[in-house]
Amino acid sequence: MATRLNITLPDAVAAKLRAASDNKPSEYITRAITRQMLEDDLRALAEWEKTNPPNPERDRAADAEAETILFGRAPE
Repeated sequence: MATRLNITLPDAVAAKLRAASDNKPSEYITRAITRQMLEDDLRALAEWEKTNPPNPERDRAADAEAETILFGRAPE
């Protein structure tokens, strides 16, 4: 499913978009936005990891709890 959006671009940008996209601007814009969103998510994850460093002991405990909840048993 897709949603149709109307956007306004400066003429020069629109011309470059048409040329760069092989006259398929929707596909080009979709790839560009997807790439930007991934970059934003990775940046946010890196920021989160700065304040939430890895903790193997905590992670093992969380894994053990999940095993118990999901499978009714302790991890092997």
